[in-house]
Amino acid sequence: MTNPPPLQRYADVTSGWLSAALANSFPGVEVSSVERGPIFGFKKNKFRIDVTYADGDRQRPSAFIVKGNFPGEDDPQTGSAWAMANELRSLRDLVPMVDAPAMPKWHHINVTEEASDIVMEYLGPDEATFFDAYRPLDLGQAMAFMDAFARLHASRWNSPAFEPGGEMGPDTLAGENRRLVNDVYFPGFFKEENWQSYVDLPRGRALPMAFQDMDRAKAAWDAMWSLLGQSALVMIHGDEHLGNLFVTGDGTPGVIDWVARPEHWPLGVSYFLLCSLDVMDRRKWDRALVSHYVTRLSAYGVEDAPSLDDAWFMYRCATFYPVVTWLNNSGIWQPEAVNTVNAVRAATAAMDHDAFGLLGA
Repeated sequence: MTNPPPLQRYADVTSGWLSAALANSFPGVEVSSVERGPIFGFKKNKFRIDVTYADGDRQRPSAFIVKGNFPGEDDPQTGSAWAMANELRSLRDLVPMVDAPAMPKWHHINVTEEASDIVMEYLGPDEATFFDAYRPLDLGQAMAFMDAFARLHASRWNSPAFEPGGEMGPDTLAGENRRLVNDVYFPGFFKEENWQSYVDLPRGRALPMAFQDMDRAKAAWDAMWSLLGQSALVMIHGDEHLGNLFVTGDGTPGVIDWVARPEHWPLGVSYFLLCSLDVMDRRKWDRALVSHYVTRLSAYGVEDAPSLDDAWFMYRCATFYPVVTWLNNSGIWQPEAVNTVNAVRAATAAMDHDAFGLLGA
């Protein structure tokens, strides 16, 4: 079936457009009316719609979430075309290749160079609890997510699929995602003007002076990447912070907003733990949670899972990763309070674990 045209403006979500978007999930469906709810979240790129059907069917869903970058709105807060395309291509083309955590079901994805959009399942308050940066996980929730990420990572642990010619190799979408993040996005952090612009924000001034020093941070960053080569390559979610996590009504962990790419497992684990736990809880629980991750890797069939001591060392070194990424996160993507709380949580962990010392910086 032919995709409807990519969404340019919010008002483009009409009954005709939605009928075409839902046709693959519900052949022959005719939507008779669409009522658009308010934009929600920090980025102005998603909203709930309530629908009625021409045949009066009450078995189909009566509500959906529509998300896109809506270039016709001419508002930077709707997000970039590249980021939306990356997220939706990850969800459509890469997630089916791994054993992923729970996600809202999607009914339509359209990706173009200028505009991309998705229609997905609406999960109401009785069906799911979504987290945010100000509501950290409890221990049971953190253990459940560590199990889910262990299952995800184990499903492609050091897979031949990541090698040249493989289905997720350097010349594929997965490899391109990794190249864009590691070789295009990350190097921009360490341009002096960019670095200082973030240090001058509340998130930067809230960090100890050692983390504000670009040259020292770059030395630690480079040392971290050299060490990461000793750890297994897996498929990571790529943005495992609280704003992208939820649990279903029965407590099953779920994720949204993928930036899927092959990456070394300590980055996914450290990013998740440092962003999702209160500092006091993380100090009490992180070794037990790393141990749980290692145990679950073995349970999911990984024969060369790291020992707890080796995993603990790599995790401690990788605590530096979310410090730099949250310090340099665009204010278009998250409000300053979220960037600050995550940068401070990460920097506190990096200090607790002597990341500078471990990395020789």
